[in-house]
Amino acid sequence: MPVEFEALVGHLYVVGGRSISAAPPGALVEVAPKKAARGRELDTFFTLVFPSGDAVAPSKFYEQMAALGAERYFSSTGSVTAGLRTVFTSLNDNLTEHNSSGRRRYEANMLCAVLRDDELIVARVGSGVAVVQQNGTLLPFPAEFNHDEALFGAPLGVHPVPDMKMAKYTVVPGARMILADAPLADLPMDKIREAITASDITHVLAGLKEVASQQITLLAVEFVTPETPSPVAAPEAESTAKVPLVLEAAPASAATPEPAKASGPSLEVRARGGLRTAALGTARVLQGTSHMIDRIAPPEAEGVPKPKGLRALTATGLAILIPVAIVVLVLVLWLGGTGESEFELCVQEAMQTGQVARGIPSSDVSGTLAAWNAVMLVIDRCNSIRPNDPTLQGLTREAQGVIDSLSRIDRRDARQITSFPNAQLKQAILQGLDLYVLDSQNNWVYRVTLTADGLDDVPGTQQLIPAMRRNATVGEFRVGDIVDIAWSADTTQIVALDNKGLLISCSPRFLQSCDAQQLLAPERWVSPVAIMFWQGRLYILDPGANQIWRYEPSGGTYATVPNEYFAGESRPPLQASVDFGIDDKGNIYVLSNSGEMTKWRGGSATPFAFVNFPSDPPITSADAMFLNSDPTAQGLYIVSRAARTIYETTLAGTFTASYRAFNEADFTLIADVVADEGQGLIYVLSGNSVFVITKQQ
Repeated sequence: MPVEFEALVGHLYVVGGRSISAAPPGALVEVAPKKAARGRELDTFFTLVFPSGDAVAPSKFYEQMAALGAERYFSSTGSVTAGLRTVFTSLNDNLTEHNSSGRRRYEANMLCAVLRDDELIVARVGSGVAVVQQNGTLLPFPAEFNHDEALFGAPLGVHPVPDMKMAKYTVVPGARMILADAPLADLPMDKIREAITASDITHVLAGLKEVASQQITLLAVEFVTPETPSPVAAPEAESTAKVPLVLEAAPASAATPEPAKASGPSLEVRARGGLRTAALGTARVLQGTSHMIDRIAPPEAEGVPKPKGLRALTATGLAILIPVAIVVLVLVLWLGGTGESEFELCVQEAMQTGQVARGIPSSDVSGTLAAWNAVMLVIDRCNSIRPNDPTLQGLTREAQGVIDSLSRIDRRDARQITSFPNAQLKQAILQGLDLYVLDSQNNWVYRVTLTADGLDDVPGTQQLIPAMRRNATVGEFRVGDIVDIAWSADTTQIVALDNKGLLISCSPRFLQSCDAQQLLAPERWVSPVAIMFWQGRLYILDPGANQIWRYEPSGGTYATVPNEYFAGESRPPLQASVDFGIDDKGNIYVLSNSGEMTKWRGGSATPFAFVNFPSDPPITSADAMFLNSDPTAQGLYIVSRAARTIYETTLAGTFTASYRAFNEADFTLIADVVADEGQGLIYVLSGNSVFVITKQQ
């Protein structure tokens, strides 16, 4: 019977000769989700996605590619190699289709590995390289590192058929693997061998950092059996590089590893069965006690301390008292649950990351932004342990000041208007003083009435619309999952659409009495995400069908099958679309998850470009949009959850402003916005809450 393995995973991310504590954007490790395809239940998926040449995309692009690769692997069927081919082929198809559309060209290198029992299958497209080490043997992939022609292949997005390389290895306990970009192949093989055979994976990362040049991105993995003790200490390397060990009981499915200290590479322990949190707490105590012993009675010779247990003491008294002190300390910290040591380490990491950010030349705008954003990531983690620390508040203000100055961001106080229990708010519609919100968690639609100044809700007005919820009965129909809500100006009604093609319409005056009609041909839909009305017509954005469906009104109903807005064989790629809007002239604006916007009139493209933005590309990711078609205040508002930012532009795409909350945690789950130009207010949906911010400070 094959041996069951767990994985210890770490990363090294060096930019401009400096080690960045944040994980590389395209690094991902996932175990099989609950709904994985048959045969994938015990697989572990590793991937590293990184830029190709000068075709550098926003960081979010590589994060999304890694996540999409894992999703498509675990949803595929057949052998491991067939699954990996599915990953590369589908992602390559997406990129080549995108590149052929004439928009900004993107390419990417991608390395993948799958662990199944004791078999490890490694594959790649592009210029990525890998090393597998076991039993003293070093196995470079896809070829010897001095064989340039075999090492470099065409990246994803270049050819219709991706150039894939694959290899299979049998894993033994203690085997190690490195997935990396091309700079790894430039390192001397003896140095790679020396690093990868170090005593533990923390020293592997430290050794590679010692010999890395100005740039390298890599993921390091050690395969161990479940009973192998987890490393709990981060021994200091002989050089100045320190390798802190991130002791987090994080599942292997976490998309982004927790960052460690900026002074060196980070390591995260990921186990197929999960790590035992009680053992980790004890480990932290032992680690601190070990440092105390070193100061009192230093060891006789240099060496790497064992992760658990105490170094032999020469003094008999210390040998008796120290174990007792450890037990007492463990009990105090465990029962008290203060987490003080973890917090102090986190603060130290944040301060060191800040030092790295300050050392980047101001002329390197992208590098400066990346570094200070990494500082904010560490601060967020510290705040989750203990909020409102004065030291971190000062560092937060410094980081926000630099980011805001370079990105032209306006900070605002986000005022919470109301919240809904166990909700995930997705869509907002503002009509006068009535705010309608769709809760996608429970498939309910609520109405809230705002005060005259728009800064609060009227107490007791939070109301569930009975007909707009899953399993509600409207006449002879039963409501399914609600896709989206919209306001119909022609009928002055709030309207909801479910995934079965049921259109529910309610008058604001009679929310208890609503009408419903079944749209024709919903079987043509694939994955509708948004609806809009214009001159009585109903438009449905369906990325899965690569189409916008248009229903024509007839006698107050929609009695015909839908028209295809994009006709003919040459259709724009809409698979990555997340939202759309229609202006007063009938122009349709379609937003993709990469932050790109396209504009259409009668199914034909019309010019549109974001201009006067402080960065290029202007917007790196997007989740929703609001188009204000009021002739006196036309404009676009674009939501980016990854950036926790709201971007405002004119209908022509000219930058107007970008907004963030002073407390960025308020916008962590930002999903949608609507603007009241008359009041100068923006209403923001984030998580289960509705916030409001003012446009003018």
